[in-house]
Amino acid sequence: MTATAGAMTVPVPVSVAESVVHGAAMVLPPDGTDPRAPWFDHRVRLGRGYKYLPPACQYLLAAARTALAASGEEAQRHAPELRGAVVGTNSAVAALHADIEGTVRREGAGALSPMGVPYFSVNLVAARLSTEHRLKGFNLTVTSPRVAGIEALHLAALELAAGRGAVALAGAAEAPDPRAGNAAPEAGAALLVLRPGGGPVPADGAVLRTVLRFLPPPALAAPQGRALAEDSVRQALDALCTAGPGPYEVELLADPSPVGDAAARALRAWCAGRAPVSTEHSGARAGALAPVARLAARPLPAAGGTRLAVVASRAGTVALASIHSHRHTN
Repeated sequence: MTATAGAMTVPVPVSVAESVVHGAAMVLPPDGTDPRAPWFDHRVRLGRGYKYLPPACQYLLAAARTALAASGEEAQRHAPELRGAVVGTNSAVAALHADIEGTVRREGAGALSPMGVPYFSVNLVAARLSTEHRLKGFNLTVTSPRVAGIEALHLAALELAAGRGAVALAGAAEAPDPRAGNAAPEAGAALLVLRPGGGPVPADGAVLRTVLRFLPPPALAAPQGRALAEDSVRQALDALCTAGPGPYEVELLADPSPVGDAAARALRAWCAGRAPVSTEHSGARAGALAPVARLAARPLPAAGGTRLAVVASRAGTVALASIHSHRHTN
């Protein structure tokens, strides 16, 4: 964004994090299936010993196995101390929290199951992923509303760029939130196997670029604040797409809020100067999975174009990500 000091407007630099995608996988309900209905069989996807894990943790482990296989077992080429994980979620253990609260109110703490209670800590979902695949370099869980999935990709890229690891699994995992209100429920997981940006891109790989911005909601009440906010989003889009050519596939996922409205106006203005651009505006989700699934989906845009995901939260955070095929990395 830009900061205003007196009569001057000072641009805040756009920090782009870049990584190379070596593999990706999604575990999602079949098309048309209610995410709250039974759709995943952990015995088929994972085998024995996973029965008591929260569903979101099961989804995450299944996605990790497929993503690592798709990467040619890239993680195994590096020491455990150079492998990391960053997982974003809003509702991975929301149902478990509700069950724990209900049990304590009805029967007392003594009635809680010792198998499920440890997962009261959402960090243990990603921790189980690290235990399973010996990811000892770093392990982070982020929970920022709506943007946590892209935030996880961004933080993983920063960790890799800082030399804290050579490979990372990053993405999102969700399970339906029983208290989500009117927001669309999410279930499943999407993971990308990432290596540091600027390195070699495999034949079926891609380049991922991410940006995080903050639009202070109170500032959007004034015309000048709205103008600065929209300019901030346009700057982020310009920075993301310096390496990613058209055509562009763009999806905006936004809460109905002044922040979402500002992001939508900025995106329309940015797209107006480019062709061809296909856009989609989705409503609020009760989680952070949808944008990561959008980025992980294959095939990538036709003719080696760029896929963009923009997520705006009513709290003010805007997360942007682009992915484009290796054919345009030279």
